[in-house]
Amino acid sequence: MTVAERRLRADAAHNRQLILEAGRAAFASDGIDVSMAEIARRAGVGFATAQRRFPTKDHLLREIIAEELSGIQEAATDPASEGDPWEAFTTSIRTCAAHQALNPGLAGAIADSVSAAALTDPAGHIGSMFTSIAQHATNAGMLRHDVTLGDVLAILQGNAGVIAHSPGNEMPASARFVELALRGLRAS
Repeated sequence: MTVAERRLRADAAHNRQLILEAGRAAFASDGIDVSMAEIARRAGVGFATAQRRFPTKDHLLREIIAEELSGIQEAATDPASEGDPWEAFTTSIRTCAAHQALNPGLAGAIADSVSAAALTDPAGHIGSMFTSIAQHATNAGMLRHDVTLGDVLAILQGNAGVIAHSPGNEMPASARFVELALRGLRAS
């Protein structure tokens, strides 16, 4: 491999990263209707370059959402809450909801992706993570026995709606909604 070929590969990787960063910022601030042409402009690359790296906007969005979900999963496993089953359960929901509020343009897409991942593969990481921590909280008598993964997913979907209707006030509106919803899941 020549130096020119390696440089091209490094440039291609660099351009890909620029497109991911510009796409993440554009989707988070302006929603998922931002065009690929606008993302390419924000990334400082040509439209054809953006299309070579991500043939469609869906390809770009799927990769960004996958990265977001990975970050949420890491953040939701707070070792400080491991001793308290209720805190372990609520920390994961609060973490995901706060992530939605920090990325208002992606809030609905994050909720949709979490739901799709959990419902299509309930034994997968997201579904098993929520199921496991919910079971611990239920066994400790802190979580209602009738709470399902669908209830948790409904909180995230509802949170996306709260965020969408609270421009400029996303974080406090989301936090209040989530706390009210969590109260409804707590065992008497």
